[in-house]
Amino acid sequence: MDFWIKFWTILFFASLGLFSALSIVVAIGGIFDIRALFKQLTKDADETENRIDTT
Repeated sequence: MDFWIKFWTILFFASLGLFSALSIVVAIGGIFDIRALFKQLTKDADETENRIDTT
């Protein structure tokens, strides 16, 4: 019985650690994606403004 308690405890904490690490990786990737989105939106807005000014 002692084996199963240790097994499930180790499995639980390993899963919890993996979930935490994956959450951090996804959050960091999301931050970079949002920054790229805002840069692209700013670039598109500037191009649209320049196009309106030249016509």
